This record gives sequence, C-alpha cells and structure tokens, in this order.
Amino acid sequence: MALLFGLFGRRHMSMIMRQNFAKSCEKKLNDQINMELKACHQYLAMAFHYDRADVSSPGVHRFFLQASNEEREHAEKLMKYMNKRGGLVRLSAVPEPIPCFADTLAGLKHALEMELEVNQHLLDVHALAGQENDPNLCDFIEANFLQEQVDGQKVLADYIRQMERAKDDLGEYLFDKYLSSTAGMHPSSGAEGH
Repeated sequence: MALLFGLFGRRHMSMIMRQNFAKSCEKKLNDQINMELKACHQYLAMAFHYDRADVSSPGVHRFFLQASNEEREHAEKLMKYMNKRGGLVRLSAVPEPIPCFADTLAGLKHALEMELEVNQHLLDVHALAGQENDPNLCDFIEANFLQEQVDGQKVLADYIRQMERAKDDLGEYLFDKYLSSTAGMHPSSGAEGH
C-alpha cells in the first residue's frame, strides 16, 4: 500500500505542474518516441549489415550508425520534453528490424521511406498541437525536428540518385568511399546553427 501511495504521490506531483498538455498530445508524443526508437533500431541493424565481411561498406556502416545515434537522441529529447510537460513516457516493444539489404541502394531507399514516415508523424503531432491550442508543443517540434527532417530527406534522395547513376560494383565502391568522408544525414551548418 505504501508503494502504491508513493507511486501515486509522485505521479500526482507531476500532474500539479501539467498545464495545457492534452492527453491526445501525450499519446501522440509517445507514438513519436516509439517511432524514433524503431528507426534507431532499424538503422543500427542496417549499420551492422553493411559492416559484415561479405558486404564491407565502411562508409555506409558509419552513415547508418550515425543515423541510429541521431534517432536515439531524438527519442531522448522527446522523453525529456514529455517529463517537462508532466506527461508519462510509455515505451513499447521495438519491432524486429529488417536484417539484410540486397545492396546500398535498397538500404538507402528503405531509409528514405522511414524518414518520410517519421516526418509525417511529426507533422501530425504539430497539427494536433495546433488543434489543442498548445503553442509550446508546436514550437518544440518546429525548433527541434522539422527542418532537420527535410534536410535528411534531401540527403537521402541525393544519395539514392547518385547510387542509381553508379549502377555497378565499382560505382557502389566509390560511393561508399565518398560516404566515408561526409558528415552524415543531418550535417551541421554553422550558418544555420543546426
């Protein structure tokens, strides 16, 4: 009984500071957190697929490993925000990722599909926050996610087009070498402050 009261007491304290944070927004943010973790898990599987000895694409490995870390950071940022707003983080089981890809192009296309899905869900969170008259949540999504998603989608689309033009093993090898020297899916830009 004391444990139950202790849990209720702590939960009650977080509810005291909760203001203008609709349950629908809390649920949608939890969905977004779990979507980011799913992407993190998938990118991690992709990174280590391209690291296998029979694939041996260190640039692609590095690219997807960095993408996995960024998705985990996004999930953590969302969880911290949820706690600030008095919400309850609810993590769900992460589905098993796709373990293998036929080539780099197939992996890049899958990554773009994931990024488009994540971005659409972020847009849905933003729209719901607008409907619920939650300008703080709108601002948080705009300031931390929307431009980065657009930038990442452009990078993936460019890489896909470059791989389509390469169309052979030498082209894939050269593309991998190029990726080894790039900044990743969400390159920092001093001028833009990302």
